[in-house]
Amino acid sequence: MSLHMITHAVMFAVIATLVKKYFQILYQLDDLQDRCLYAEWEHSNKADLNTHNTQDESQSNMKFHSFETCQSNFKTHVCHFKNLCYQPKENLFVFFYNEDEMKYSSLNRNNIPSLSTPADFTGHELPLTFLSENFSSQFSVRWINKTSYIFNRFKSDNLMHVIHDDLLPLHFTMKHFENLKSKTAALDKFDAQIVFMDDWPPGDYRALYELFTGSQPQYKIDLQEIEQQDGQEVEDGRELVCFSSAIVGLLTDTLWYNYGFVEPQGPILDSTVNAHQIKSSSHFILHHLVSNAQHLTDFIVLISRKENRRIMNENDLVQTILQKFSMKVVTISSETHSLTDMISLVSDAKGVIGMHGSLLILAMFLKPGSFLIELFPYAVSPDQYTPYKTLANIKGMDINYVSWENTNQKSTVGHVDYPPEHGGLMHLQSEVQKEIINQKKVPKHLCCDDPSWLYHIYQDTFVDISAILNLIKPAMNNGKNTNIRHSENLETPSEIKNLNCQVIKEKTCSLNISWEIPWNIHFLTFEKLNYEIILEESAAEASVKYVTDKLKLDIHDRIDCEKDYIVWGKAVVDGMSHDKYISKDCHM
Repeated sequence: MSLHMITHAVMFAVIATLVKKYFQILYQLDDLQDRCLYAEWEHSNKADLNTHNTQDESQSNMKFHSFETCQSNFKTHVCHFKNLCYQPKENLFVFFYNEDEMKYSSLNRNNIPSLSTPADFTGHELPLTFLSENFSSQFSVRWINKTSYIFNRFKSDNLMHVIHDDLLPLHFTMKHFENLKSKTAALDKFDAQIVFMDDWPPGDYRALYELFTGSQPQYKIDLQEIEQQDGQEVEDGRELVCFSSAIVGLLTDTLWYNYGFVEPQGPILDSTVNAHQIKSSSHFILHHLVSNAQHLTDFIVLISRKENRRIMNENDLVQTILQKFSMKVVTISSETHSLTDMISLVSDAKGVIGMHGSLLILAMFLKPGSFLIELFPYAVSPDQYTPYKTLANIKGMDINYVSWENTNQKSTVGHVDYPPEHGGLMHLQSEVQKEIINQKKVPKHLCCDDPSWLYHIYQDTFVDISAILNLIKPAMNNGKNTNIRHSENLETPSEIKNLNCQVIKEKTCSLNISWEIPWNIHFLTFEKLNYEIILEESAAEASVKYVTDKLKLDIHDRIDCEKDYIVWGKAVVDGMSHDKYISKDCHM
């Protein structure tokens, strides 16, 4: 090797080391900026939000119109509405359109935001109808002036769904819309209210939703009863509840799992979720929880099930772990502990052991370097059901995940006499029952009532204690040195270069936006590089975010040649970014 090549290699290594150190120093600053700069794409006009604040809550004979700004990408469509109304008796939302405004709107009957987050589940679109603003004065209106987040809880009786489908997207969405327009600290509750448009009752997990705002959540039934409070005679169907500011739908950037409505369940292949997003929400929840759980150190949590999917030799497992590792085992369950206490205990534990089930989502509260051991009944393959494995393996979570599967049919207890929804088989022909009972592996299936899946997942199990002990020790050892953030998570792309914006006026107006890659991109190791581009109307303070993996973006919709725009841009690698946008004025 020549001296020139050696010198070149040494210089390259030195530069790479200096770049890494540079970003390590900047990371602390970035972390502070994250609290208020979370890629917000819609800057709300404060004057518009308070349009009705000086008026009585109940108004009629007042003409007004609705307008919106929407964010769309391949996974989500979320809209910020102003003056969006709800007709209680018809269970319909009403958009009073203005002819001049509608020609620049992206909203139409084929592009309505969904009220729930699972991408492969249909039927939760916003029930929206359009009326001319000329009819708005013919209604009796009760105004709600507090910013409202309107969505459907997907499955409010299941903790995995509550956290994954609702709470993580809710917190992420609230930070997008709230942080930059207020001085709210990262852990303060949001000055907003939640509005549920589903038919679920408040449920056991209501308290989790209440943590995020200073106002009590509103339910659809609450809106439907508002019209009865004034005691005024109003022509039937002419009552409206109108929101001065309403965010409809939730951003889905934090999702990582599909439940199998269209194809068998599994990780979301193009998920952009990162540990920072999840830990931000878990820290927020922990900050606002009040727990009576005793503070302990050096212990393992065992999640127990009391009615089904039980560990039949649970007491033996607990005692053996205590003897083998001289470490206390705290057994928790929904029947014996409050949700608050379970979250508090998991957040202090060395690790969690439990049968596959919704309570394993509590692993998101584990400290870095902890472990998660997931147990599976007979014939239920760990490779086919991976929501918690996927969570643990998200870059930066630093959770050491291992699984154990019962491969001994003699160690399982099936229940053919259970109700069908809990795995019972008595409603099936005897030949089908025998085939399911003798299966060695549940065939791949769609959600949610496959009898083979239900029978096997609700089995009770005598676990192999020695095998589980052999998993615990390496799981604890592998986690000892992982409580320091990995260096690759500190390496974020620098600013994009030479951001340009050109207005093109032909038959219609369009924008041509281009940029160059960050200077340090060749020094980073990553799987996916995207660019976030925000287009903002200068006067209206309304904006839309675009995500692309290209170095240019052509925008043809909603461009008015008479308006001035500002373009903002930054690079994102594997969900991580420097969070500093650069901007460019865009005008004729």
